[in-house]
Amino acid sequence: MKLKNILLGATALAAASAAAHAQTEITITGATAFRTATLQAIQNAYNAAGALGTAYNVAHDGGAGNLTASNKAVFVGTFPGVSGTTTIRTSFNGSTEGLRAVALGDVQPEHRPSFLTAAAITAAGENSGKTSPTETVHPKFSFSDVLQSTSPIASPVLNPADARVGVVTFTFIANEGAPANWTNVTNQQWKALLANGVQPLALFTGSSDDQGTLVFATGRNDGSGTRSTYLAEPGYGVARTVQQYVATATGVGTAGVITEIVRVPAGGTGPGKLATAGGAANASTLWGLDQNGNGGYASGSSLRDHMARTTASVDVYDPEVGQDPVLEDIPLFLVTFLSTADARTAVSNGAKLLSYNGVGVTPISGGFSAADKAKITNGQYSAWGFQQLYYRGSLTTNENAVYTRIRTDLPAALQSTANGLTIGEMSVTRSDDGAPIYFPL
Repeated sequence: MKLKNILLGATALAAASAAAHAQTEITITGATAFRTATLQAIQNAYNAAGALGTAYNVAHDGGAGNLTASNKAVFVGTFPGVSGTTTIRTSFNGSTEGLRAVALGDVQPEHRPSFLTAAAITAAGENSGKTSPTETVHPKFSFSDVLQSTSPIASPVLNPADARVGVVTFTFIANEGAPANWTNVTNQQWKALLANGVQPLALFTGSSDDQGTLVFATGRNDGSGTRSTYLAEPGYGVARTVQQYVATATGVGTAGVITEIVRVPAGGTGPGKLATAGGAANASTLWGLDQNGNGGYASGSSLRDHMARTTASVDVYDPEVGQDPVLEDIPLFLVTFLSTADARTAVSNGAKLLSYNGVGVTPISGGFSAADKAKITNGQYSAWGFQQLYYRGSLTTNENAVYTRIRTDLPAALQSTANGLTIGEMSVTRSDDGAPIYFPL
């Protein structure tokens, strides 16, 4: 009997020891537009428990010192309020794509995002430029630039009911080399461009001298919350098809320039000259409208980087024509809509910031100037939406501790980046994505 009690006690002690050293794993996907603030908040939380290289380590696919610009990252170490080792893995694949992955990843494994594993950490501290090893995972959490109800993912309904964690801000930009007399995009101009794919520069400048120069629409595929926002905000319709162009795979071979663009083929890419930079991932599949022109960049970082290139002599291809260009060696310009965090990076590398409906904001290292912040918080500037943080099912104690800490650290992360504003800073609100902005009375 004594031996039995000793064995039971030893078993209980071993279980308690294992629990004390248990690992907590968190997987986060979704909005590329909000990754700057997300990654900053996660790093701030780990820093509160100890120093990088001592209390925790990180690997990511960005450049050295550019963790917050990465698409994939893995943190391993001590996290405040959680016992044992906490691993947080992020893989930003777009807001609505993230909603699909979280809601339906159990029954649609083909839509599970690829995450770096902890084995990507091969040295203490920051491990940059890591693209492997990876594995596909059914994620627990997803950030989204838009409400779940704005997406085609109606069921299961994700939690919580009010998932707002901040305000994500956007702006229009033109690619490097855009003329000085082009300063603004209106909602009407943007809708015309989305519907047709191309318009004369004169539409934007009002100058007859610009009628012979063409502007092409470029943007994201329908897995992107940025796209949902730039379709909802002007009243275009989030499920409506668009006509967009992206760089070809061979059109970005020379640093700093784009030499070929193509109207996005159905399936995201095509043979020969129709092969796109980004490939099949550029297809738009969430709304069941995989058609020529309706695709776009799968990654906000790729679009951001391509906007910092010149387009002085470009061949234009179309999937309905084939391997021969429809236009050859022409100067043209590209315009798109990006998060202010990505726009700030693109502009620092040569892209041009544009106003929206006559109102402009300039993202800076600390967020926005007081004057620009007031344009957003008081409703003059409308290119923004509420950022949501959704999860599936219920949360364990440790998952809830990490979730709560990230939410707690997001306001400071937002105030130290150009990614958006806190909800508490807003004097105005809106009831839905793209809905009218008003002062609550």
